[in-house]
Amino acid sequence: MKIQISLGYVMMTLVSMLLMFTAGTALATADNGKENRQADDYILWSANVAPPFHIIDGELAHQGVCDVLVDSFKRAMPTTQHQVEYLPQARIGMLWENEQNLCYPCMIHRAANDQDLIVYSEPTHDYPSHGIITRPELAAKLAEQYGNPVDLERMLADRKYQFVQPIGRMYGQLQSLLEQYVLNTSLHLDLNSDNANTAMLSMILRERIDFTIDYPMIKAYYEQTEGGDLAFLPIEQLAGERIKGAVACTRNDWGTNAIQQINSAIPQLQQDPAFQQTLKQWLEPIQP
Repeated sequence: MKIQISLGYVMMTLVSMLLMFTAGTALATADNGKENRQADDYILWSANVAPPFHIIDGELAHQGVCDVLVDSFKRAMPTTQHQVEYLPQARIGMLWENEQNLCYPCMIHRAANDQDLIVYSEPTHDYPSHGIITRPELAAKLAEQYGNPVDLERMLADRKYQFVQPIGRMYGQLQSLLEQYVLNTSLHLDLNSDNANTAMLSMILRERIDFTIDYPMIKAYYEQTEGGDLAFLPIEQLAGERIKGAVACTRNDWGTNAIQQINSAIPQLQQDPAFQQTLKQWLEPIQP
């Protein structure tokens, strides 16, 4: 008896086999990850696509501040196994809530370890303060209305200008002002994409939104890679202070051990020529 098999049936079978193989591979990878993440000599570095912190493509690929920081830690900790995974910021927060073992290389340092979910290293380096990034013509108007540096509280209290940020982004001591006046209102837009920094600055230039708050290097990277002319205004509430960066790891026994190893390696990190060159490239000189 002659059996006829349709092309559709063959394709469905092949797809099913492929899905089974992919699922099996993913489960095996996850199991290996679980085993590795329990080891004291293993660090999982979580990263998110947010240039120039992490840069994954183009001529500047892997030359971001946090890319080079992780590479420098690898050189300073040669007996430790290192793995880098790119995850959205919101996903990183969820993993910390579930006490998954991971470290984030570029957090704002907190003097007191009063966080429930994470433990901080000693400071690794520092950044110039956050400021307002906007269009040049709007920057002139804001400076006239609210001063230069800008009194951010007066500006936000007027509720005239729309604010954009990457989803999950936090702003240290400015966070309470944003929560009081802007967040969860029609003046606030969250962007959830791998290229949120680039997207939001393009929206500002196209006058679809008014401003964001970030470091000068975000503006510098955009202008270097995308073109366009943006303006940076310092914020009065920060008074020109510099912000300390640090590594943050899960607050558990694994994370405490990882932070101890990281703290021991920080002096060598700070002397690493590649890391010093990267800081010079992105952070100095500051040209608002």
